[in-house]
Amino acid sequence: PLPAAGFVKSPMSETKLTGDAFELYCDVVGNPTPEIQWWYAEVNRAEAFKQLWDGARKRRVTINTAYGANGVSVLRVTRLTLEDSGTYECRASNDPRRNDLRQNPSITWIRAQATISVLQKPRINASEDVVLHVAGVAVTLQCNLTSSPSPLAASYWVKNGEEIPGTRKASNTTEYRWVLRSARAAGRSWCSTVVPQSDSVGAELFAR
Repeated sequence: PLPAAGFVKSPMSETKLTGDAFELYCDVVGNPTPEIQWWYAEVNRAEAFKQLWDGARKRRVTINTAYGANGVSVLRVTRLTLEDSGTYECRASNDPRRNDLRQNPSITWIRAQATISVLQKPRINASEDVVLHVAGVAVTLQCNLTSSPSPLAASYWVKNGEEIPGTRKASNTTEYRWVLRSARAAGRSWCSTVVPQSDSVGAELFAR
């Protein structure tokens, strides 16, 4: 009998945000070198797998596969949407009957699965950039976290790369009152939120 196909490296589950990308790797051995395929099932439909092809999902899916002593394949999906969540499956087989529709795929193919969870990317609304021409004028900057896949741990303000003491609090809405004493005090201030995988956005304040 031929040496059965086996996995050297299997795809790993990941959690991503909308707009991001992910890559899944699959490395298999066998003699002859096994064929590799990628399949996908939607959330809560684990038995309804559909095969993925290079260029699928409006060319957001790319599949690069190379065959040598091993079979190595990389599945990449870009510009993620919530609908990309689900179970991704790497299938490999060197069974001569593997593409015979009369055969049970669970017998002729080995499988390795990974779950991809896509969360809505947090959105932060910030006050507009402000330009002050006269020193001594105060301005209030505001930030509001309007959507997040995870509970907010904290929000705080940063000025010129350093956290401003006393501004950290557990609130979706935060304000910072800045009085520009002189042109030398000008700089950039922005708010930052402590949410898993979130971004920082801000409002800039300059003196000219």
